[in-house]
Amino acid sequence: MRSSLPAVPKIDSAGAAGMPAGSEAAAGSGEPAGRGQTAGSEWPSHLRSSLESLEYTQPGLKALWGPDVDQALLTNDAAPALWFARTSSASLAVVARLFLLADAVPTASAEDALGADLTSALRAAGLLVPADAGESHSGDQHSGEYQVEGERRLVSSVSIVPYSLPVGVPRLVGQRKPDTLYLASDFGTLTQPTVLDGRYVLGLGGAGRTLIEITPREAVTTAADIGTGCGIQALALALHADSVIATDISARALEFTRLNAQINGIDNIETRRGSLLEPLRGQAVDLLVTNPPFVITPQAARGQFEYRDGGLPGDQLMRSLVRDIPGHLTEGGQAAMLGNWEVAQSGAEAGPVAWHKHEQTASVGSAAGETSLMVIEREQLTPTAYAHTWIRDGGVARASGQWNADTAAWLDDFAARSVEQIAFGWVRFKRSAAASAFAAADRISGPLGANAAGLAAFLDTRMAMLEWLEGAEDSELAATAFVRGSDIVEHRHHEPSSENPSVIEMAQGTGFGQTLTVDTALAAFIGVADGSMTLRTVAGALAALLEVDSDKLCQQLVRQVRDILPLGFVYPVLE
Repeated sequence: MRSSLPAVPKIDSAGAAGMPAGSEAAAGSGEPAGRGQTAGSEWPSHLRSSLESLEYTQPGLKALWGPDVDQALLTNDAAPALWFARTSSASLAVVARLFLLADAVPTASAEDALGADLTSALRAAGLLVPADAGESHSGDQHSGEYQVEGERRLVSSVSIVPYSLPVGVPRLVGQRKPDTLYLASDFGTLTQPTVLDGRYVLGLGGAGRTLIEITPREAVTTAADIGTGCGIQALALALHADSVIATDISARALEFTRLNAQINGIDNIETRRGSLLEPLRGQAVDLLVTNPPFVITPQAARGQFEYRDGGLPGDQLMRSLVRDIPGHLTEGGQAAMLGNWEVAQSGAEAGPVAWHKHEQTASVGSAAGETSLMVIEREQLTPTAYAHTWIRDGGVARASGQWNADTAAWLDDFAARSVEQIAFGWVRFKRSAAASAFAAADRISGPLGANAAGLAAFLDTRMAMLEWLEGAEDSELAATAFVRGSDIVEHRHHEPSSENPSVIEMAQGTGFGQTLTVDTALAAFIGVADGSMTLRTVAGALAALLEVDSDKLCQQLVRQVRDILPLGFVYPVLE
């Protein structure tokens, strides 16, 4: 059984007793801000002000119910939070029940938390609606909470969650909580036990958070968010772009995007309906981001979702974006994308780098030839693990008839193309006619380093280093001085009673947080890399100490530096 979706709350709705212009309800007091005037289009901004004053933020919620309950939410388990919030009289707990936990609360509690006028305006807009008698929106009885027989209760028709902007993303201007976005979307599997509706609009998810963290954040004129969903990427882009184009094939998603722009006081987003890049109508932009419907879904599978299933076989949707994105970038324009691609049994080169190289050779003089591409593969899943991940994501109950049928459909589909693994990763593009275009991929698994300026800033530097390496001959590297990353530490492992180390490791605390096993020469080179000596000079000194040929050691170090430079272990000193 699928869940049904309510209408997206209307921005221009008004109640009989709403919020007068220029005033706010005293959140948590229950005192109305005014009588006899209508909310009109003002309720989204008043709602944000109320949520801010109640500390409805990620840190505020963690402080309310503690790290144990907060961790349960991260594993998609709302039960501990429901238990806590239902036994708390705090206004913040009431708001969390409504907008995060899909729980019904007494009308009087909602009015105490949000103010009577704002509550009335939210009801007129369709955001707060009457609950079924005696039962919560989440579908279970109100255990642990005193109830008055016949009391009226309200539920929220959609989810509204706070999101703390990560380091590196510009902050909101003129808001009490400038580092917090509020995101309205449909309630998902955190609170809904039924199979999700195909028109379901996803809110704050792991992929969306990742894309925000890897997106370049320099100021631009025009940006585009392709497949915007609830608008989370468009909202972040709007903080450093003069104008943003948000596209989606789903009219419902675009309604949520417009609503979220209103809630967050953002007015430079234009929504366009259509599939992927089509709404750009050939327009080039300075920055393009997309968290596309990249999930590889068998075309015969039931229960496809607009937010994740692109409707093309295999990884054809990703392939089409890698082909077409360069043509929608201005000179110097960049793009960031997430996606899946198949790794076939044949072992043939596949994925974004192979596709991009094909476009570069097949279309000489094309936009692809001027565009560099950097891929960071984060994981690979077997067909079985991949199928289970996404079938569960859709709310299908394990061991049900639909679970078994969907699993068979997924495995049949992958077997037909001899797929052994499905990769997930990040893709960054940069178009520049003046630079040497490259296509590079690395597999980086596990936790990343601590990047004080944000992950995107490190990726910007990595792109610049790959670009420099593409255009630099070995002789230029040999004539260049290098400086060691400030976060690098060395570990030497000795066998008992041995003077010489059996293993030397170099570890970084930032960047990708990688640890490399290195030989004596490379360890010494990194150790003395303070920008004062060229690689060739260091090689000559080391060759004398190690009693090896200087030219051969120099060539070896050049090859090794080409590998470690993009990782951030050393950097060139360039004029």
